[in-house]
Amino acid sequence: MRISLTTLLVGTALLAGGAAAFSHSQSNTNPATTANRRDFLSQTASIAAATTASLSLPKPSLADDDASDPYSDYITTESGMKYLITKEGDGAIPAAGQTVKAHYTGWLDGFDSPKKFDSSRDRGRPFQFKVGAGQVIRGWDEAFSTMKVGERRKIILPSRLAYGDRGAGGIIPGGATLYFDVELLAIL
Repeated sequence: MRISLTTLLVGTALLAGGAAAFSHSQSNTNPATTANRRDFLSQTASIAAATTASLSLPKPSLADDDASDPYSDYITTESGMKYLITKEGDGAIPAAGQTVKAHYTGWLDGFDSPKKFDSSRDRGRPFQFKVGAGQVIRGWDEAFSTMKVGERRKIILPSRLAYGDRGAGGIIPGGATLYFDVELLAIL
């Protein structure tokens, strides 16, 4: 069961109000005729829970659980890279220092953006580099170090895993999130 922040705050306020009312009633009545504090708080909590459960207040949406997030089915790594396997591979996974051959296409502003900035596929010439050797951006080292030969992924790299605040070549602005379609063709 998910409880929104608003519902939680309303419930807490009701519970606190009930506790204050109990304290006030204790100071103004005979202690022998007053319900004990635990029973009163239990009843107040039940009322608060029933009241907040029936409220239909707007629920704040968070990026991670927003149904309209087009990337909600992507896996997010600890570093912040997001990826989606679009074609399973069945080959080996490269070890650090091994040279790989790969195809890629990169975009700014999303996979459907007209802002394609580079593509080995368009040139018809795969790209080669050593995995984990710092020859490419950090996000590529991370992505290719866990891919199987034959695998194709869509990856989303926050700027800290790409070109950071400096950007690159006058084409990629500083702070840009990059979108890549990558494919591991072979380990050489």
